[in-house]
Amino acid sequence: MNRACKGMNEFMRFIKAFFMIHILLLIASASAAPDEAAGRVIHVTDGDTFDVRLSSHDDRISDEVIRVRLADLDSPEMYGERACEAGRIAGEYTRSNLMDNLVSLDIDDKNGQDDYGRWMAVCYLEDGRNYNRMLIDSGHAAKKDFRNNEFDPESWYWEEQSIEEEYSTGQLDQFNYTLEAGSDIRRQNEVEEKSWWQLILEIIAAASS
Repeated sequence: MNRACKGMNEFMRFIKAFFMIHILLLIASASAAPDEAAGRVIHVTDGDTFDVRLSSHDDRISDEVIRVRLADLDSPEMYGERACEAGRIAGEYTRSNLMDNLVSLDIDDKNGQDDYGRWMAVCYLEDGRNYNRMLIDSGHAAKKDFRNNEFDPESWYWEEQSIEEEYSTGQLDQFNYTLEAGSDIRRQNEVEEKSWWQLILEIIAAASS
């Protein structure tokens, strides 16, 4: 009888651990790439603007090809009176990361398109990385919390207060600031990723003890 009870307790611990891990994985996947629209990048205009040939999209979009403007960031200009070398480099960075690649788009639910007819969105690579954040972290764009869309760029990453203070007082220029902040962001992401797996391993260990 005791052996049967012990076996049943072990089985219940296994079931509990299984469901807890499943719930954790569901929570972690909640931040994965959305499917409001998805397709292949066929043209890059500059660092923050590109065209996507869609393979799927929601009811708001009727075109096969759309122009996307990355939300809540500002990249240097490639063309016009404000064109500069930094703009060319930013354009090359986006071209090297997005051109001919599949992406998924979290399209703004507030206004959808800007005044130029571009769809405002957060872009995700196939591996789930947030490209808006990548462009900022790489130093090729500055974070801008524009009020004409639903997004909050603060939710994309963590910034160290001392760096924010240096930027606000002019000790760091705009693009050096994003590079410094990017280092802290990547370190924080590594800690968070490790903590997820550590938690799962602890659950498994507790269930088997």
